[in-house]
Amino acid sequence: MARTHGNLMLFGFDLAQAPAFLRQGWREALQWPLFARLLPPEPVRVRHPDGSKAMWPPGAKPGARTANALVLPEGLLLRRTLPMPSLVAAAQQEAIELALAGATPFPTEKTVWGWRSAPTASGTEVELVMASRDHVNDFLSRTVNRQYLSEIEVWAMRPGEEAPIVLQGYGEGRRLVRTRRRYREIAIFAAVAVVLFLALLASPVLRKQWDVSDLDARLDAVSREAAPAMADRDALVEARTRMKTVTEYVDGHPDPLVLLGRLSALLPDSVYLTRLELHGHSATIAGLADNAASVMENLAAQPGFSEARAPAAITRDPVSGRESFSIDFQFHLDDVTGLARGTNPEAANEPGP
Repeated sequence: MARTHGNLMLFGFDLAQAPAFLRQGWREALQWPLFARLLPPEPVRVRHPDGSKAMWPPGAKPGARTANALVLPEGLLLRRTLPMPSLVAAAQQEAIELALAGATPFPTEKTVWGWRSAPTASGTEVELVMASRDHVNDFLSRTVNRQYLSEIEVWAMRPGEEAPIVLQGYGEGRRLVRTRRRYREIAIFAAVAVVLFLALLASPVLRKQWDVSDLDARLDAVSREAAPAMADRDALVEARTRMKTVTEYVDGHPDPLVLLGRLSALLPDSVYLTRLELHGHSATIAGLADNAASVMENLAAQPGFSEARAPAAITRDPVSGRESFSIDFQFHLDDVTGLARGTNPEAANEPGP
């Protein structure tokens, strides 16, 4: 972005010219067929050089503000066609004035002129019309009453043309002022209509936004009221989690005292244990017995005990003369603790009293 003193440039575009471009765009938009139908020009009562009268635009009806125009004979006019690039209105006006100074055969201060432009593929084509002020005034004095001279517009218009070229400096100012005022009023009405339409579109959105804000406020109030209950719930969930963790730990680590008590009730007094190892629900016992194989068979036959096997061969202890054994087995603590004590299988084979 380049910036010079007294001039604002943005990517090669002079920001000071932005309002002029907007006005130019508005003027071009008014020429569109849609706007031309919605904003018809003010009717003008036209008098042609041959004395005939007509309304402009064709088909218009005279009203309270009907202007009056006089068409000059072609013999009083000089026409020039000027090709120009596309420019904003102010720059185009300056370019036409420079071209006029070199094209008019009359003194500049005694030249009346008007112009109209039409877009082309390469830019704009300007049709410039010039006349001598003395010749025009002489024609007006012979055609129009003196009291109406200040109200008469002066036009250049060939037979069959739909749009005239208005020569500047006569009575066209009043109609142009009224036209600009009408355009401003319509622009204001259109802006108000757009604002009202946008407000109408935005009202449901604003209503929903207010509803959402109200619901958020209610949710915050309910959350504050429910905070103690939520804290109790969180505490309960945490306690349940801890309980589950403890339960899982207890299930995975049976109480050795319970198992040892059950083994004491199952094994006869002749069995002497020298080792007890627990690995979850697996256990290994080692010791001395008169009949180690019978101990393993009886242990495997008890509810709550399973998969009893001897990981090593049974040997005889040289000191005591008894059999040394080692037994691996699986156990289920619930079944083990649910059995009554005193069901020693060897004691069950002994005769009663």
